[in-house]
Parts: sequence; C-alpha cells; structure tokens
Amino acid sequence: MPTTSIEKIVAGSVVAKAESHKTSNYHCHHRGSNVDAVELGSLDEVAEFLRENPGSGVRMEPGWSKIVDDIYIDGLPR
Repeated sequence: MPTTSIEKIVAGSVVAKAESHKTSNYHCHHRGSNVDAVELGSLDEVAEFLRENPGSGVRMEPGWSKIVDDIYIDGLPR
C-alpha cells in the first residue's frame, strides 16, 4: 500500500508535512547532517529511508525545516 502522508504530530495536531521541493523531490538527511540531502522521488522512498536510518530527518513545510522527532508515517509513529 503506498504511503500517503509523512507528518510531524505534536499533542494530536499535525504541525508539519513532508512535501516535495520545487525540484519535485523530497529532501532527507542522515543523522547529524543538515547538508548533502538525499533526494527521493516518492513518499514511499522517504518512509523507507526514515525507517532504515534512525535519527534521520526529512524537510517539511511550513518553513522547509529538517524534522527528526515526532514523525508519523500514515498516522503511525516511525
């Protein structure tokens, strides 16, 4: 089943969502890195990256910030 959402949820409210960049790619980062993004083309790839790389993050809107904590994939904690 395809991934439909990757969000940061705090106290039951969605405060940020993974959205593709103007390049049509999602930008993920390994643990401890804020540069050298791993560009991925789908939410499925982002979900796989986040699950396989503890401490990793993904850029989310609003603000295009790198989010590492409180990430939920299709409503479930990563």
